[in-house]
Amino acid sequence: MSDAPLRPARMPAPVARWMAGKSPAERGIAVTLFVAVAAALLWVMVWQPLSRDTVALRLARAANASTLAEARDRVKELAELSRTSAKTASVDARADLDRALAQLNLRTAATSVEWREGRASLVFAAIGYDTLVGLIDALQRDARLRVVEATITARVDPGTVRAELTLAR
Repeated sequence: MSDAPLRPARMPAPVARWMAGKSPAERGIAVTLFVAVAAALLWVMVWQPLSRDTVALRLARAANASTLAEARDRVKELAELSRTSAKTASVDARADLDRALAQLNLRTAATSVEWREGRASLVFAAIGYDTLVGLIDALQRDARLRVVEATITARVDPGTVRAELTLAR
């Protein structure tokens, strides 16, 4: 090897001057140290985060795959349930409303039941809040009647309300 200084074309001038004052063995050690430090920095700043993120992504992928499989199973189950338990509401909404009120023993509790333009106006002077919620649920589930308008007013008795409901299909 010649005693010519090791000087790449783009080496900064201060580094080139410092290298020019060193012996070939010292220059070799300096270059080796530089390469080792650069390799260590690449390993710490690039390789370790990539490895760590790869492991985390694999774990997340496995968790997401199991969640997706569970969701697909639930969708299949819901589709089967909707096929097997799809009730067709009868054509007569009045009969469905009367049936629902009779099943819950609320026919006498209703102070007013009127039908106008395909909608039922239902008034309860006093009804328990829990009973009202159960009635609304039964009407939606069994009679396919939905509440389109409601006025619910608290009464003096705890848990009791005055309810004015408008129902429609």
